Amino acid sequence: MNLYQKILIGYVLAINSIAYAIMWYDKYQSKKKGNRVPEKNLFFLAFILGAVGIYLGMKFPLYHKAAKQIFKIGIPLLIVANSLILYYISTYLF
Repeated sequence: MNLYQKILIGYVLAINSIAYAIMWYDKYQSKKKGNRVPEKNLFFLAFILGAVGIYLGMKFPLYHKAAKQIFKIGIPLLIVANSLILYYISTYLF
């Protein structure tokens, strides 16, 4: 495994961890009636390869945004898109 592959794996792990943490924070803020994270920001995180982290935030134990139709459809589609992007990067750029 070369340096670029290690950097890519580190980035994907980091962005998904951040995405999950932001989902947790938004859930916490929703319970406390505090400042919320805009949905466009959550989708942006999903778009930049953080879709798995957002998806995990929609599932156990958070169940955050899980009832919203746009998240039910959009996040799995972004997981597929993220997978295709990662496949392309790993196949053609490394």
